[in-house]
Amino acid sequence: MHTAFHTKASSQDYKTYLLVFLTAIGARIFFLVHIDEPALFFKYPFFAEKLARGADIGERLVDLSPFYLYCLTFLKKVFGVDWTFVKFIHSFVGALNCLLLYAVGSRAFRKEVGFLAALIFAVYGNLIILESTLEPTVFVLLFNLLSVYFLLLAKDDSPGRVPRWTLPLIAGFFVGLSIITKPNFLLFLPLAAVWLLFCRKNEFLAFQQRLSHALLFCGAVLFVVMPITVRNYVKLHDFVLVTADGGKVFFHGNGRRAKALEGTGLPDEGFAEEGADEPDYAHVLYRKTAARLSGKKLSPSESSRFWVRRALDDIADNPVSYIKLEVKKLFYFFNDYEMHYIASAYKEYRAFLSFPFVRYGIIASLGLLGMVLAVRNFKEHFLVYGAVFVYLLSGMLFLVQSRYRTPAVPYLCLFAAYGVYTLREMAVAKRFKRAAVGLVVVGVFFFLTNFFHRDEIIGVDQWQQATKIHYQMGGQPLFKKGKYQDAISELNKCSAIVRDFSPAHNLRGRSYAVLGRYEEALVNFKRVISLSPNLPEGYKNAGFLYLLQGDTQTARDYLSKALTLAPHDTKVREALAKLKEQKDNHESTPVR
Repeated sequence: MHTAFHTKASSQDYKTYLLVFLTAIGARIFFLVHIDEPALFFKYPFFAEKLARGADIGERLVDLSPFYLYCLTFLKKVFGVDWTFVKFIHSFVGALNCLLLYAVGSRAFRKEVGFLAALIFAVYGNLIILESTLEPTVFVLLFNLLSVYFLLLAKDDSPGRVPRWTLPLIAGFFVGLSIITKPNFLLFLPLAAVWLLFCRKNEFLAFQQRLSHALLFCGAVLFVVMPITVRNYVKLHDFVLVTADGGKVFFHGNGRRAKALEGTGLPDEGFAEEGADEPDYAHVLYRKTAARLSGKKLSPSESSRFWVRRALDDIADNPVSYIKLEVKKLFYFFNDYEMHYIASAYKEYRAFLSFPFVRYGIIASLGLLGMVLAVRNFKEHFLVYGAVFVYLLSGMLFLVQSRYRTPAVPYLCLFAAYGVYTLREMAVAKRFKRAAVGLVVVGVFFFLTNFFHRDEIIGVDQWQQATKIHYQMGGQPLFKKGKYQDAISELNKCSAIVRDFSPAHNLRGRSYAVLGRYEEALVNFKRVISLSPNLPEGYKNAGFLYLLQGDTQTARDYLSKALTLAPHDTKVREALAKLKEQKDNHESTPVR
């Protein structure tokens, strides 16, 4: 007999939970030992350390996941945690997520489906990679699964150990936590409200009571989210619900030059970020660009709205191209290829392809089959369909890169497991024709979602290999270690794949300059100027190189241009002041 919180469990239940946990934690330990890159994505640790010291990070507050930022700040301030150790915390939470998926699957479908879904989820390689980055993905999954689990419990209106109203309240609490971890879960709110109003097991439960449960749910969400909104208003005098990067990301995914996998950006955006003192400086660049283009200072929310309008204008100018883009996004949402923006994650992705981890293409294809087979019980599985739909819609609105579609994976795993279970049942019942049709459908889904646009995927992968492996994971760290010739070799590999990647030419020029090979350095710096004429780096480095060679007039010309583009560069300003002083002294010296 079931109650709201307790299901009588046999020893077999505990064994299956233990098996899921051991599989999940074992896969993660294997990854951390054999594949994990020691490099840390330092965006959140950087700001968490500032907050732990009592510093004010200003508008950067609305660029970051509030829950994850404060979680890391707490760990640093109270425990002085080493950031590498946080990877192990993430892996442990990731293993717990697999147990939660088992529980959700057992409720939404049946135990066999939940168990198989949890095993698939436990060994999905790209998920393990994303868990190891110091980003909030693992907590998004945790809170989403808890939200769905308690909403599923709320469906059961039989008397239990706790009052019925507590379950929607707890579900709302976890939905609120999910929203302040990644705001796109706001899209789930109306679906959850519909579930509480119309999908209860006891359809004769008074509508007034169902409505009160839905309102309690929404109130709990508001209770969690509102402190962040108030914080934003008090700190910045700006109404920002959670974060203010929605407009920026919307522009990435829908601006004039947006592509389904990569999105668009500002000219030389990545190169400009490299010279910044803070990580993920693109948020600041977008606010500065919005202010410059609009001709006035903008608050974070105004800047976000500026980029939404800019993207909508681009869509209105060419609606046919936008429709084609959306069709491609739909295709890429189910495609096997994993698009990463963190260099170490991409390098790990390339490495894990050599190991027998489950890949996204298999999950997506089996998941689509399961969605087709389960549609006859759509109302019963409404929440699971809804969770997939939320992240599909989010991808269509914004981007479909791995981190944007990963929160849909647990629910795709449930449908995949349901598809496999149903095919097995067909085979046991000797309905071989239906089972064969199901297998053909899986094959068709896999073919449609993995063998179109191959040239485009190959091109994107080559770009990732050049810029992330040979440049970010190769040339940059080698240069910092003083291995300049090795850095040049890696940068040559980068340029062989992507000839016009300006940062590679710049770093190679700096490497040649340190080695005293000035002519080769100058060739690279001039190439930087031709590729990125609106950035100061090429002019600055060429100017200092001419200064090193004693050509003060040419040095002055290049450094003056660099200062025009970067007025706050103290190093350039000091060099120009020194040159002016030398010139004045020379002109004031009498001729004898």
